[in-house]
Amino acid sequence: MHRRLYQHKYPHRFKFFKWLTAALIIYGLWWTYQEYVNPSFDINKIYENSELKEKTFTKMPVEVTTPQGLKLWLIEDKQIPIVSMAFLFKKAGRGYDAQNQEGLAALVAEVLPQGAGKYNSYDYHETLELNGIHLSFSVGLENFTGQISFPSVNMAAAEDILAETFKEPLFPDNALNSTKQQFLTALAGQKETPGGELGLEFAKVLYGNHPYARNPLGDAQDIQNLSREDLQNYVKTMLVKENLIIGIAGDISSEQASALVDNVFASLAADSIVEELKAPKMNLQASRHKINRKTAQVISSFAALGVAREDKDFYPLYVANYIFGGSGLTSRLSLEAREKNGLTYGIGTYLATDEKTPLILGQFSSTPENYEQMYQILLNQWQNFAKNGVSKEELAAAKNYLLASYNLRFNSTEGLADMLVAMQEYNLGLDFLQKRNGYIKDITLKQVNEAARHYFGSLPMEVSIGSVKEQNGEN
Repeated sequence: MHRRLYQHKYPHRFKFFKWLTAALIIYGLWWTYQEYVNPSFDINKIYENSELKEKTFTKMPVEVTTPQGLKLWLIEDKQIPIVSMAFLFKKAGRGYDAQNQEGLAALVAEVLPQGAGKYNSYDYHETLELNGIHLSFSVGLENFTGQISFPSVNMAAAEDILAETFKEPLFPDNALNSTKQQFLTALAGQKETPGGELGLEFAKVLYGNHPYARNPLGDAQDIQNLSREDLQNYVKTMLVKENLIIGIAGDISSEQASALVDNVFASLAADSIVEELKAPKMNLQASRHKINRKTAQVISSFAALGVAREDKDFYPLYVANYIFGGSGLTSRLSLEAREKNGLTYGIGTYLATDEKTPLILGQFSSTPENYEQMYQILLNQWQNFAKNGVSKEELAAAKNYLLASYNLRFNSTEGLADMLVAMQEYNLGLDFLQKRNGYIKDITLKQVNEAARHYFGSLPMEVSIGSVKEQNGEN
């Protein structure tokens, strides 16, 4: 057999970079056309007339309960012979690492797909490649997640290798040691970039002593001390059926999906042994925190209180934030700071809607001499948004885009499987895909402006890094 050289990479990151490259090319063409060929080009008119705006999903997911009592949500679609399964384990994220094991969950996510059961490291990757199987794991503050995609004709191979991964992960010495070294190297160089240093300090200011403030890569000494047994114990005790959420989409029947889930997950432990983390007491006082560093660009991160995904104010604030800072170059912030004043290449905001840490988050960069003017633009726009809200025209344009673009999110089985997991995680209901655009349509100008007034009524907490003059009121 021809021997191949394997490196465990990140298939979803490669997809992201390919998508990003394509998006940048498309945007470049669009911008050139708008600026030099057709100055009257109006993208909102395209969305206004788009047929996608009225499209809804014709198939509702079905909930399947397996013979072993596991539940999954399924969308069966035989148009393309691909199957994707996404899964999430609650209470297994890096925030749950023991104090002397910081970095454990992240290390497991990297080394888990490096050999299991009858598959040594080479055979493991050989099986993935020969059967067109894409498998990845990742870890966040709260959750441990994974996704597997494969041609439906190779379901047996995919099922077998994923089942072995959970039943008997090998965590081979060469893979474990090399991954540890990668983590240690990344930790050593983490503060070499301004963005890396800012991210660490921002988390400390925001979350204080809560586990959410920990370094996402872990602690260097803890990582060195972690053993194969520690990683195996994590799989046995943290990846349990009680905390499991599963979504499957593609060319698979409910009977096949049920068998797949039981064969992969039924051997896991039933119940969790850890208590849920308490929500952090976030520092969201209107304040400024400066990291002095000689840089060509000053980077600023800021935060204010937002809403959880299930909150009644979610959709009004979602639309409001889209207008304020979430719509890219057409947002209020970008038009004022970038287009009108030419002070930054990028500024934006987005919503973090986790129940424990609902936030409006944002970031901008500027040259040191323009930083203070940029910050004042942010404050002025923030206060003006709270006081005056949005216009009917802005709301209509936002709705047009949010309605027409929504279905484009799910042009793959991977996207659908991920969405099915999110729908369960946030209790959105089986009919969410059919109802979502109705939620957007029903938002009124009054609701959006009430959300703007309430959530933008307090100025954000800000942390910046760079070489700027000291300002009064900085911490």
